[in-house]
Amino acid sequence: MPRPHLAIVGGTVVDAILPDTRTLPTWPAHTEFTARNLVLLDRAPVITIGGNGANAAFVAARRGLEVSLHTAVGREGLGFLARDWLHRAGVTVHSPPRITATALNVTAANRRHQRATFFYPGEPPRLPLPALLRAQPAAVLVCGWPHPPLTDIARAFAKLRRRGILTALDTGPILGRPWSPRALRPVLAELDLLFTNEHELVTIIRSRNLADALKKIRGWGAGHVLLKRGADGVSWLAPGSDAAIDVPGRAVKVINTVGAGDTFNGALLAAWLRGASPAAALREANGVAAKVVSSGRGVLGAPRRG
Repeated sequence: MPRPHLAIVGGTVVDAILPDTRTLPTWPAHTEFTARNLVLLDRAPVITIGGNGANAAFVAARRGLEVSLHTAVGREGLGFLARDWLHRAGVTVHSPPRITATALNVTAANRRHQRATFFYPGEPPRLPLPALLRAQPAAVLVCGWPHPPLTDIARAFAKLRRRGILTALDTGPILGRPWSPRALRPVLAELDLLFTNEHELVTIIRSRNLADALKKIRGWGAGHVLLKRGADGVSWLAPGSDAAIDVPGRAVKVINTVGAGDTFNGALLAAWLRGASPAAALREANGVAAKVVSSGRGVLGAPRRG
């Protein structure tokens, strides 16, 4: 039986994570390299795959899907490293040929999992509608910052849905000016599955609380809503139903939370496209995300299915 095909449009990043960072360096009054502007690390940095698109693609492939990633990744040191990780997982990478530099994310995290980050975003991925229509995947996920323009997403999702292709969107992260509700509504009208969290949803919908934000987007046709709650788990709200399916988070020793939400996206879509029920898909995705945050390897620690 052929594996379901998931196409993802999103960024690829190489993550350098500095764990258990006690403090951050400060600018000195001089240009010399001295002990005063040096932070010594007790643990080696973790170098891993990153980017909302690449993370979800890597996990979905490890969980048994055929995955194609439409991204922007260079043919230089970081790009070759990212491509190798993705290819080994079974992801087919599509990228314009003239990308000169791959995105890089350097994150210092303390023991409370607070982060300070330097981010070079590289070039934004494009939404290749003709290629997606030719490939006829079972589902298309658009994720990561910067997203393609909302007008492009709405137009593409309308055509994809007419072909029977499931459409999915992740609202995060909010790194620039948030979307406006007016601009988002045409996308929601063509959307089958929305990945979001409370902060993103309340900020974008410009509501005072989560209940009001959910009421508004449900009236605009957002399809299924997956509300990620971090360590508290996740809620699934199906179209036309006020009864949420709630699955609690798993208690694990957290080493690194970077990539947990993207891991959840990839694992959830993998389970659902294989035919799992919403509750079963939520449990599986929560379990995979828990293993990633406790692995010490970032998303590279995502387990293979079977």
